[in-house]
Amino acid sequence: MAGSMIGAVTRIVFGLGLLAGWLLGGLSPALPAWAQEPATGLEGRTRAGGAPQTLETLRAILAAQEQLTEQLKTARERLSTPEGEGQREEINRKINELSAKIAQAGQNFTEIVTGIDLADLEVKPKTELDWTAELKDILGPIIQELRSLTARPRELDRLRREAEEYRTRQAAIQRGLDNIKALQEEAAARAAGRREMGRSVADELARLEKEWQGYLQQTANDLTVVEHQLKEKETQKKPFFQSVQNVFAIFFRSRGRNLLAALLAALAVLAAFRYSHRLIYRYSPWHLKKSRPFYIRLGDVVYYVVTFLGASAAFLIVLYLYGDWVLLGLAFIFLFGLAWAARHGLVHFWHQTQLLLNLGPVREEERVVVGGLPWKVQTINLYTHLLNPALTGGLIRLPIKDLIGLRSRPSAPKEPWFPCREGDWVILADGTRGKVVLQSPETVELVLLGGSHRFYPTPDFLGQSPHNISMGFRLNVVFGLDYQHQAISTTEIPAKLDQALRQGLQARGYEDGLVNLKVEFKEAGPSSLDVEILADFRGGLAEQYEILGRLLQRLAVEACNQNHWVIPFTQVTIHQAAPPQGKDQP
Repeated sequence: MAGSMIGAVTRIVFGLGLLAGWLLGGLSPALPAWAQEPATGLEGRTRAGGAPQTLETLRAILAAQEQLTEQLKTARERLSTPEGEGQREEINRKINELSAKIAQAGQNFTEIVTGIDLADLEVKPKTELDWTAELKDILGPIIQELRSLTARPRELDRLRREAEEYRTRQAAIQRGLDNIKALQEEAAARAAGRREMGRSVADELARLEKEWQGYLQQTANDLTVVEHQLKEKETQKKPFFQSVQNVFAIFFRSRGRNLLAALLAALAVLAAFRYSHRLIYRYSPWHLKKSRPFYIRLGDVVYYVVTFLGASAAFLIVLYLYGDWVLLGLAFIFLFGLAWAARHGLVHFWHQTQLLLNLGPVREEERVVVGGLPWKVQTINLYTHLLNPALTGGLIRLPIKDLIGLRSRPSAPKEPWFPCREGDWVILADGTRGKVVLQSPETVELVLLGGSHRFYPTPDFLGQSPHNISMGFRLNVVFGLDYQHQAISTTEIPAKLDQALRQGLQARGYEDGLVNLKVEFKEAGPSSLDVEILADFRGGLAEQYEILGRLLQRLAVEACNQNHWVIPFTQVTIHQAAPPQGKDQP
């Protein structure tokens, strides 16, 4: 079963790769000859066309070798003649070229006959790897591509700089001519007194003026040419959106097609591996078990690694088959950067691998606290599923990296996942009493008496230490009587008050909800004899929590009225301090 499944996946990947290549123009134009046309003879690709074609090729090589030999003979004869003495260097260069071509023709003949590359038979000296040269070979096409993309802006910038240089040069030459003319005028003024010297200086100044006029004219001509070229370049400048459109059109006709084909191949491999992984989990008897053993988890880790390597290999192979060295070089640089970054995160990756293997501090089927809430770890994967069954929407997904630093523990069967459920009545530390109508990982919504709603962020709700009275609750009422009933305060009064309370609760339909009722003498207070009423009710009466508290007070007062028990006022005794000794009294 596993073998047939792997074979099916292999055929799917191969078919998707061929389909992607056919849709994008086909890979065959960029394939080498040996990949496009399979060998039919014993000699491999050198005899792919059969014996007749091979013989014709050998005859052509011999004919070309004989022609080159004749040319070499003629060149050597010419070298020995008197006419060749003046062309010795050129004739020697031609002789060397012909000799090299003859030797290459002989090597080609031997390789075609034997089907073996003679370079493989040579003993090559061990050479050290030249990283500089290798990087130049890899980055050369990329740099050349960048140069071609920026050719126009660089050309415009060069022309502008040249024009500015010519203008600066023209101004400098003009200043020189002005100085020459000033000296000529001064020399003409002094020509009468020093006739010979003045004439000599005037002649030299005239020569310099003519020479610098030539410089000025040449500079002006060069400036005119550069300005004309700059104007033409700027005239040919296209609108920005049209330039962008042209760039994208050129890109998708060449490199864009190659990139799209490579991406499709990588996605096809990812989809194939993903599909096969799901099939295995759906039909494999080992994967259908509730708990995943260690070897299943190890297989998942291997699956992730192989999937990444397979997709990367498919991407690179397609670019190689298309011969797109620029994108291939960029892909290698990206993968190298990825590997370099992964080198610094090896510890992080190791922790994630431990979690995937269920060997880390957080394990499946255990209890972990995230965001102040307890969660059950359902599955640990690249995205871990955490479940809180007591919350609405209580299933969240966390990336595995977020589990690093957390700790889980086995959960006891009786441990609650939340202090209440939807429909329960709770009393919070701030005195709020309401019915829970929604509890989610983010919000708890309460309906208060009267119909108003109050919302709490879930962590703040837990910080209020909610008292869940839907599980059952107790009402505690302390009732005071006058000291004149001291003789019966511990016997008769508690018994009669207990009977009166039970009859009152029964008359109002609360008998079934009453779990326990106890009336006891509590203490002798400063102004009364205190009796404590303890009433336990079922959670079904949680909505009437306050009503029951008031009802107990009323039934106690009615019992006092029936039995003529006096309820005292609170007495406040004021004691006056004694005056200090040795002082006069006022």
